Amino acid sequence: MKIIRRLKQNWQWFLINVLGLSAAFSCLLIIFVYTSQQLSYDKFHSKAGRIYRMTTDTNRGAISIHPARVYGDSQKLLSNYPTIENMVRIVPFRNAIVKIGEQKFYSRNAYSTDSSFFKIFDFKILSGSRENAFSQPGRAFICRSLALTYFGSIDVAGREITILHQQDPNPKVYTIDGVMEDFPVNSHFHAELLTSFTSDNDRTTWAYTYLLIKKGADVDALRSTIQHNWETENKSNDSVPILYLQKLTDIHLFSQKTVEMEKNGDIRSIILLVSCTVLILFIAFINYLNLSRVQLIARMKSVKIKLINGASKWTVGWEIIQESLLLSVFSILLGLFIADWLGESLKISVLQSGRIFGIAIICLGFIVPIALLAVFPLYSSKIVADIKMTNKQESMYSFPIVVQFTLAIVAIASTLVLTRQIDFINSKHPASQNANMLVITDNPWQSVQRYDLFKTELLKNSSITNVTAAMEEPGGNILDAVAFEMEGVAKKPGQSINIFTTDSNFFSSLGIHPLAGTTELGSTPSQQWESDAVDLSNLRQSSNADKQKLADLERKVGNYREKYILNQSALRLLGINKPEDAIGKRFRLNFFLPDLFPEGEIAGVVPDFHYTDLHSPEKPLAIVPRKMFNYCFIISINPVQRGEAINTIASTWQKINPEFPFQYEYITDSYRKVYAGEYAQTHALSLFALISIILSSLGIFAMAAFSMQHRVKEIGIRKINGATITEILTILNKSFVRWIVLAFIIATPIAWLAMHEWLENFAYKTELSWWIFALAGTIVFGIALLTVNLRSWRAATRNPVEALRYE
Repeated sequence: MKIIRRLKQNWQWFLINVLGLSAAFSCLLIIFVYTSQQLSYDKFHSKAGRIYRMTTDTNRGAISIHPARVYGDSQKLLSNYPTIENMVRIVPFRNAIVKIGEQKFYSRNAYSTDSSFFKIFDFKILSGSRENAFSQPGRAFICRSLALTYFGSIDVAGREITILHQQDPNPKVYTIDGVMEDFPVNSHFHAELLTSFTSDNDRTTWAYTYLLIKKGADVDALRSTIQHNWETENKSNDSVPILYLQKLTDIHLFSQKTVEMEKNGDIRSIILLVSCTVLILFIAFINYLNLSRVQLIARMKSVKIKLINGASKWTVGWEIIQESLLLSVFSILLGLFIADWLGESLKISVLQSGRIFGIAIICLGFIVPIALLAVFPLYSSKIVADIKMTNKQESMYSFPIVVQFTLAIVAIASTLVLTRQIDFINSKHPASQNANMLVITDNPWQSVQRYDLFKTELLKNSSITNVTAAMEEPGGNILDAVAFEMEGVAKKPGQSINIFTTDSNFFSSLGIHPLAGTTELGSTPSQQWESDAVDLSNLRQSSNADKQKLADLERKVGNYREKYILNQSALRLLGINKPEDAIGKRFRLNFFLPDLFPEGEIAGVVPDFHYTDLHSPEKPLAIVPRKMFNYCFIISINPVQRGEAINTIASTWQKINPEFPFQYEYITDSYRKVYAGEYAQTHALSLFALISIILSSLGIFAMAAFSMQHRVKEIGIRKINGATITEILTILNKSFVRWIVLAFIIATPIAWLAMHEWLENFAYKTELSWWIFALAGTIVFGIALLTVNLRSWRAATRNPVEALRYE
C-alpha cells in the first residue's frame, strides 16, 4: 500500500516513465519478432546447409545481367559432377490463368518442377506420395488454402485443374496427386500450385535451379571446376557466363538479382532496424536514470530521516526496487499491447505461442536493468550531504541528452532524405504522378493477340482518352538483349543492345519527347504482319520449306524497313555524342527471327526516360513498334468519367477476352511497388524518429526539472534583484541551447555519411542539400526549447518569497 501511495503522489513522473519505457519495449519486441523471422528464412529445411541456388552473370558488352535463374537443361550437371547429390529445377508459369471447375483466377505462384522437389525441400505434404511426386507428366500438387477455397476439402486426389501459361496459346490439364501444406512465411518462395513437366521443352527453358551438394564437399572447388569446363568447352566468340552458387539460407537477405521468385528482404534493413532499436533503448534507459535521480532528490529529506533513524541503504533501495518492478510491469503490459497492435498493421504476429519463451526472456532482460538503474543514484550519491549540481555532475548528466538529440537529428534528417529520394525517383518515371492512367499487366498470349481489337473498342467511348502498350510493366526490368549492326559503328564481340517493344503511340501517351528525329512513326505493321514475319523466319530456317508458301509469305511481309528509336544510353554505347548524328543511320537487330526485326533506320532519339527500376543505370535501348511482345496495356481515362471508364474497360475486356479474368492497377501503384522496401524503411525510420524525439523530450524535461530544483534559491534572488521573467528564462535555457547546438554539430556529418552511403543503392539520386540537416536541427531545437520552457516558466514565475522559504 505504501508503494501505491507513493506512486499516487508522484503520478506525473510515473506516467512519464511508463510512456518512455513502454515505447522502447514495444520497439524491442517488434524488432525481436521481425528480425528472428527474417533470419530464419529457409532454415526449416533439414538439408538447408547443403542446398545452393545456381545463377549465372552474363556479361554482354556494356550490359551485365545477373538473373536469379539459369537457361538451358542443367540436368547434365548431375551426371557430370559426382559432388552434386541431387538437383531440382523450378519453372514459373508467370501470371498463369488457373481454371478449377467453372472458376478462373490468376496465379503468380504456379510452377513446374522435377520429381526431386520434395526430396530436396522439406515442405510438408498433407496427402499424396513424396517419393513419387511429379514422376509422371501432367500431375500436380496444390496447397491447402487452394484446396479448401476451390474444393472445400483437402481430399482432392484425382481431380483436374487447367493451367494456361501466360505465354502459351493453349491451356494444359493436370491431375491432382496430392495436397501440400501452405508454405511457411519464412520461405523465400511460396508455391500454391506445383506441376510436373509436360514436355522436353519445359526442361530447357529459364529455370530456378537448386543443387543439393554432398556432405563435406568443397562448394568453391565445384564452382571453379564447372566454370573452368564451361570456358574450355566454349567454341564461340561469346563471353562465358560467370557461375555463382548461393546458399539457400542466404537468398532472402543477401540476394537482389533480377527476376527473383519473390521480393527478398535486405540485411541492411535489419541492421538499420536493430541499430535504431538499440539506440531507442539507450535513450529510454538514460532517461529513466535521469528521472530516477530527480525523484531521489525530490524525496531526499525522507531518505535522510530513514538513514538517520537506522535504516540501511538496502532497505531504502528495496523500496525503490519495488516501485521500479511495478513500473516495469505497467510498461511491459502497455508495451505488449502497443507491439501487438502495431504488429497487426505490419503483418507481424507478435504474441505467437512459439515466441512466448523468447518474449519472457526479453521481459526479464527489460526488468533487471530498470531495477538496477532505479537504485543507481542512491548508491552512487553521498546521502548525508545535499546533492549539488556541480560542473562535473552537470557534464555527466548532460552528455546523454546530447547523445539523445544527436540521434534524434540523425533520424529526422535520414527520414527527410529517404522521403526526398523516393519523391525524386518517382519524378523521374514517366507519368508516375498520373492518377488517370491504368495498367493491365502480364496479359495472356491470346489477349495480346487481340490488342488491336481491344484498343479500337475502348477508344469508341469518350471516357477513354488513350490506349497504348509496352513489353514490360512500368518499373519492370528490360532484360532481352541481342547483337546489332549500325552504319558507321564498328562491331565489337559480345556487344549487344536491349530490345524494348511498344505500340507506335507509346511516347506520346506517356509525354516523352524526342531529342532528335521523331517518335511519330506513322503506319506500323499490323499483328497479322508480325505473325507472317515469324512464320517466314521459321520457314527460311527449315531444310524442307514449301517454296510456294515461302513465296506467299515473302509477298505478304514485303520489303518493310523498320523504324528504330534509340535512347541516350544507347548513343553512349555506340560512341555517338550528338543525337542528330544517329538519325537516318542504317540499323539492324540480329534477332533469331530476322524477318520480325528487319533492317531499317534510326527514326528518333529519346532521353533516358526511366520507365524501369532506378536502382540500376538506364540500359541502352532499341525501341521498336512491335505488338506481339507487348504484355502490358496502358490506358488513359477521363478523370471526370472515372467510374464509367473502369466499367467500360471491364465490360470490353469480358467481351473480347471472356476466358480471362480482368484485373488492373494504377500506374502510380506500379511504380510504388518497385520501391516497397524503401517505403518500408521510410516508415520505420519515421516511427523511430518520432519515438526518439518523444524520449529525448522526456529526457530534457527531466534534466530541466533537475536543474530547476537546484536553482530555486538563485532564481528567487535574481527576481528580488529585479530580473525579468524573460531574463530568467534566457539564463535557464542557455545550457540546454548549448547542448542542442553541440548535438547538431555532431549529428550533421553522421547523418550526411549515412545517407550518402544509402543513396549509393540508386543509380539516380537526389542531392544532400544543406537545408535538410538545418531543418532537422530546427525541428529538434524547437521541440527541445518548448519542452524546457514548459518547466522553466513555472520556475521563473514562482513567487521569490516561496523560493527563499523553500531554501
